[in-house]
Amino acid sequence: MKAEGNTAVIRALFAQLDALGVMEFCVCAGARNAPIIEVLTTRAASLQNSECKIYHFFDERSAAFFALGRVMESRTPVAVLTTSGTAVAELLPAMVEAYYQNIPLVAVSADRPSRYRGSGAPQSIEQQGIFGIYATSVEMECGLLNVAHRNILMGRNGPVHFNVCLEEGAITEVELPTLEKGEISVFNNPADADPFRNCREWTKFIESEGSLVVLAAGIHGIDYVSLTEFLMDLKAPIMAEATSNLWGDPRLEPFMIRGGEKALAALNATRVVRIGSVPSWRWWRELENRPEVRVLNISRTPFSGLARTENVTTLTWMMFCNCFPPDLGCDFSKADKSILLNECLLSCPKSEPAWMRHISRIIPAGPTVFLGNSLPIREWNLAADKPKPGTVFFANRGANGIDGLVSTWLGVSAEADESWIIVGDLSALYDLGAPWILAQLKKSKRRIVIINNGGGKIFSRVNWLKDMPADAKRVMENPHALSFESWAQMWGMDYRLITEPAELLDDASPCAVWEIKPDAAQTEAFWSAWK
Repeated sequence: MKAEGNTAVIRALFAQLDALGVMEFCVCAGARNAPIIEVLTTRAASLQNSECKIYHFFDERSAAFFALGRVMESRTPVAVLTTSGTAVAELLPAMVEAYYQNIPLVAVSADRPSRYRGSGAPQSIEQQGIFGIYATSVEMECGLLNVAHRNILMGRNGPVHFNVCLEEGAITEVELPTLEKGEISVFNNPADADPFRNCREWTKFIESEGSLVVLAAGIHGIDYVSLTEFLMDLKAPIMAEATSNLWGDPRLEPFMIRGGEKALAALNATRVVRIGSVPSWRWWRELENRPEVRVLNISRTPFSGLARTENVTTLTWMMFCNCFPPDLGCDFSKADKSILLNECLLSCPKSEPAWMRHISRIIPAGPTVFLGNSLPIREWNLAADKPKPGTVFFANRGANGIDGLVSTWLGVSAEADESWIIVGDLSALYDLGAPWILAQLKKSKRRIVIINNGGGKIFSRVNWLKDMPADAKRVMENPHALSFESWAQMWGMDYRLITEPAELLDDASPCAVWEIKPDAAQTEAFWSAWK
């Protein structure tokens, strides 16, 4: 087949992308996807007011996580474009995260014609369906664009993969179709066969007996306005992670639980309403072995977050079908452990949790804040001060991985005037190429705060791992004595090593890396006292 056949395939591809409403592209160039890039850049140049945004990367994995961040912030589909071969496989971690967040990250992979499959020819791996259950997959070859393709995508949520088979060579001029943008919706709630099920299940749950607690995490701004009204009527105790973005509303202040999981356990709740994403607390995981506790999940994802099914119900996010909750009027003042927490933090001011409080106090009103997985998000949720107005929190809590966190933060905060990320040292090492994109982003204030405790110390906090033999613990924790100063210098970022709370002063640097070294003895002392 001649290269001219590529014209029809690329025309069909852009018809699909238009229908999905894709107007941001993260491009990783190669010879195989060069024809798509040529059309994309030509088209972008013809659009006015920067309607089409193109970011270019050398690292597919970083590009995919950046695109993931853009979807998380914008709530619109964003495409990451790769060449053929192992380049496509680099997208898998981000696609998995998007699947568990139930958001439309779009992968566009160029491929050799299907006749090469199984041949072992260069750049000819089995790309079609490479993401398995983690993406809705559509193969495009010979310009086929049919009803079946459109039906596959219509009303589906989560990641999408277009595998585009192309002949070698340039293309003729492509006259792209004109379609209404966003014709295919990929950001709706999962279909609910019974539109009244939410109401019935909610009524059944709320009329059951037992003490009630609300767990909230991973809530986007488009949802928490209506959610706040609901929680004000419910008047139940709320255990809210920073990513719930509920802490800034003074109307909810009387219902917020302080003091971490110790306070949560003191409630002795037998009914749990989980709203948003799956929380990071160990207390939640221990519900696996407490089937008597009724759990009602209300989420934009279909995942319950628990393996057990007894007394667990998961509902799609429909704002509760206008079901108004009763006024429970709960008294949960005895669950407040904030005084004990403050005492522990004051006695160990250079412990990791105390550093989270110090950091939270210097972050001003209004920025975007991204919390890294592993210890940072847990210690922040325990010890940080209430955020100032307008602060918005994000985290990758779909699959809970530590890869791609810096890239995701840069995607989430690409349009922000000020943004912060608080991340562990191994997570930062896992994404050293992420700052590549900085030169293509708007100039703004960015702070990369790295809590460098010299390895994966979270394994010392896991009860069944902390007593491992020394050799096994060394393998688990990956101890190191690395500094991030050269990394900051490589990407043109300012650098500060901070070992004392008094040194934690902000400055006018546009982009800076702050490496914080907690005191290991104080960290251990804090956890011993808190326990």
